[in-house]
Amino acid sequence: MENNKQQTIKRIAIFGLMFVLAGLAAVLGALLHGRETELLLRDVVMVLAGTGIVIFAFTLEEFNARFIYRNDGKYARFALMYLGGLIAAVLLPYLPVTGWPFLVIFVLLGVFSDGLTGLAAGSVCLLLSVSLAGASFSVFWLYFISGMAGILVFSTLNEEFKVGIPMFLSLMILTLCLTANVILLSGERLSAAQFMIPAVNLIVSCILLLVSLKLFSTAVIHRNREKYMEINDPEFPLLVQLKDKSKAEYYHAIHTAYLSDRIARRLGLDDAAAKACAYYQRIGVLRGENTWENVEAICGEYHFPPNTRKILKEFVDESEKIVSRETVVVLFADCIVSSISYLFEKDPKAELDYTQLIETVFRKKLETDELWGSEISLAQIREMKKIFMEEKLYYAFFLRRE
Repeated sequence: MENNKQQTIKRIAIFGLMFVLAGLAAVLGALLHGRETELLLRDVVMVLAGTGIVIFAFTLEEFNARFIYRNDGKYARFALMYLGGLIAAVLLPYLPVTGWPFLVIFVLLGVFSDGLTGLAAGSVCLLLSVSLAGASFSVFWLYFISGMAGILVFSTLNEEFKVGIPMFLSLMILTLCLTANVILLSGERLSAAQFMIPAVNLIVSCILLLVSLKLFSTAVIHRNREKYMEINDPEFPLLVQLKDKSKAEYYHAIHTAYLSDRIARRLGLDDAAAKACAYYQRIGVLRGENTWENVEAICGEYHFPPNTRKILKEFVDESEKIVSRETVVVLFADCIVSSISYLFEKDPKAELDYTQLIETVFRKKLETDELWGSEISLAQIREMKKIFMEEKLYYAFFLRRE
């Protein structure tokens, strides 16, 4: 509960500041472009109203767990991106309208939040530019459609983050929109000069997208990729030590990690962090008891990623409230593996009713207050239960064999 309260305070503070600065950006734009007082007030009101919608969209999508690229709780990062978009919107009217790189702005706002929030934020930025430039409706139509297409095609990326096809599709749609809304409506005879600025726009957009998405991939998607590849290897020295100390603990960790990884992937969670937590939930036994102090010391010694430490603390430290969805996944995986292993130890030839066992585990967990305040939704709990049911062959073969 305390973590949720701190998160709420953080969200209110950052978004409150973002709201104020968005209004100031609109004022700055009006002053730079010599807007009349009435138009200045109109622009400020519209930007503030739009910013309020953007904040609501971000909060709603976070609550419903619809983020694609682990943007949960990254309020400052999104606020900076949004304010950067507004500053760009203030400066772009100094360029020809055919040279505005709004495709890049829409895509970046989308990947730093989600499709709905990115579309809302990009639209506010675009409307400000159109208003300050006194541009026609066709300019808004052009960049809104191409920006929406960019957000949609880039929202289909997975962990491999292959941008080739989305890049081609988004630039092709931008080309079609530029042709339909600018070149065909120019009223002039077609010439090479008419295509010059749109061509520069396409080249600049392509370069900016490649550079910015590469930075995004490095900083967000694959920030801890190499470290997770190292610690999530069953032959990692820590796991080898655990196996030497207790084969039962080692195989329990292996099975829990398998299930946690499968479920986290299906739910769109941080599967690498969940898998690492499942592997090292009992690693404290290497230093005596499995206390959080011992686990924390090992995490520090081996430089575990921050999210893994957070999940492990929630899982191991009894005084810590479970908040993260990844922790909930590991909790259920651990409980089901423990239950099945216990029953097979009592009777290796037992024919277990896995459906009934899983139903019982879920019912007992949900009857307690253990998950109160966690971020997981009822829909995700139902999906998680469904995935556990699908793993019956795994339980019957691997857990029985151990």
